[in-house]
Amino acid sequence: MDFLRCLRALRMLLFVNLMEDRNRITLTSRDLERSVTLYKGLLEVSRLINSITDINELLVAILDVARRVMGAEASSLFLVDETTGDLELTIARGNSPCAASMPIKVPRGKGIAGWVQQRRESVLVEDAYDDPRFYSELDRSTGYITRSLVAVPLFQDAQDIGVLEVLNPLGKPAFDNVDLEAFQAYGDLVATAIQKLRLISRESERRQWEKDLALATEIQHSFLPDVLPSTGLLSLAAHYRPARDIAGDFYDVFERNPGEFYFVVGDVSGKGISAALMMAQALSMLHLIVHPGMSPGAALALWNDRICRRTIRGMFITAILGRIHPEQGLVEFAAAGHLGPLLRQASREIRVPAIAAAPPLGILSDLEFPVNQIKLLPGDQAIFYTDGLVESFNAAREPFSLDRVRALLAGPYDTGGAEIIEALTREEANHRGEVPPHDDLTILAIGLK
Repeated sequence: MDFLRCLRALRMLLFVNLMEDRNRITLTSRDLERSVTLYKGLLEVSRLINSITDINELLVAILDVARRVMGAEASSLFLVDETTGDLELTIARGNSPCAASMPIKVPRGKGIAGWVQQRRESVLVEDAYDDPRFYSELDRSTGYITRSLVAVPLFQDAQDIGVLEVLNPLGKPAFDNVDLEAFQAYGDLVATAIQKLRLISRESERRQWEKDLALATEIQHSFLPDVLPSTGLLSLAAHYRPARDIAGDFYDVFERNPGEFYFVVGDVSGKGISAALMMAQALSMLHLIVHPGMSPGAALALWNDRICRRTIRGMFITAILGRIHPEQGLVEFAAAGHLGPLLRQASREIRVPAIAAAPPLGILSDLEFPVNQIKLLPGDQAIFYTDGLVESFNAAREPFSLDRVRALLAGPYDTGGAEIIEALTREEANHRGEVPPHDDLTILAIGLK
C-alpha cells in the first residue's frame, strides 16, 4: 500500500506541470529532476517504515528526509494529546531552535496546524504572517521566523494522529502546489508509519505486561505456604483464589514453638498490583514480629503500628491473627476489621461466635486488639474466610450469603476441612455461574482430629 501511494505521487509529480499549463507538452529537465527527487524521497520514507521499528528513531529519520527532499529549512511533527485534544510539537528538525525545547503545547484548534488537524485538510501558506490562522506565539516562544509552510493532516480512519509540516523553502520565497501534492503523499506514509509502530509498541507493551504479571503472580504465591503444617492432633486445609492474576488476599500458618502454631487470614483493600505489593510487605513484617509465646493481640498491635508508618494513604488491611494450641484444643485470635469465623461442631451444629474486634490495620496507630478464644473438640472445624466468599455475586447481583455458607457447613463431611472447603468453593462457583469473581477468596479451616 505504501508503494502504491508512492507510484500515485510519482504520476502526479510527472504530470502536474502539464495540468497547470496546457500549452506545455514536455517537462523541463529541472522539473523532471525535481519530480524524480521527490519520488525517491517517498521511496526512501517507505523503506524506512519497513526497516525501523523504534518509533522515535523512525520519526526523526522521516522528518530529516522530508526536510532534505522538500528543500526546507526545517520540518516538524505535531501529535494529538489524547487526553486534552491539544496538539503537541513533539519533534522539530533542521534550523529551528525549538528542537531544544520539546515538547511545546499548541491549544486545540489554534494556528494553522490546529486548522489542518480539525478539518483534515492540507494547506499551503505562502506568507505565514499574512495568514490569520497563523499562530505566531509559537515563533515568539522559539525565536524561529516562519515565512512559508506546508502542513498536512495525519490520520487513520477515525483516529487523528497529528500534523506534519515543512517550513521555509531553500532557494525560493515560498512553497508551491507541487510541494503541497508531494508532501500530502509524505503525510500518508507518515500516518501509516506512526499507526503501525504504535500498534507494534502496544503489542510489545502488552507482552511485557503479561510477563511482568506472570512474574508478580509467581512472586506473590511464594509468600503463601506451599504445604500447611500437620500434627497428630491438628488438621489444616486452605483455598486461595484471586479474582485476577494477583490478589490482595493472603493467609499463612507457621510454627514458632513445638506445638504452638500461628495463623493469619487477611484482605488488603483494593485489587491488583498495589494490593499485592502491600500484601507482600505486610506478610514480611508479620514474620519478623511474631515471636514464640507472643499473644495474637500484642502481635497485631505491633503489626498495625508498622503498617501505619509505611502504608500508602487510603489503603488498609483487614485481618485475623491467631495462635493454635492443639493439645489444649484452643484457638486464640485477634481481629482487625475482619469477618469472624464460623465454628462447625462434630455434631454438625454451626455456631457464629461473638468476637471483639478493632479497626482495620493501617488506619490508626496505638490500638489495642482484644483476644478471642474458641475451644475445639475432636471433629470440630473453625472456618476463617475473606468476604469474597459471602459477597460472591451471581448475574442477578445476589450474594452467596452467610446463610448459604452455614447451610453448606451443616452437611455430612467425613474427611474434615479439605472436604468442607471443596464443597464451599464448588457451590460458590455454581452460584456465580458465568459471572467472573469480583473479589478474591480465601478460606482456612482449622480442625481438631
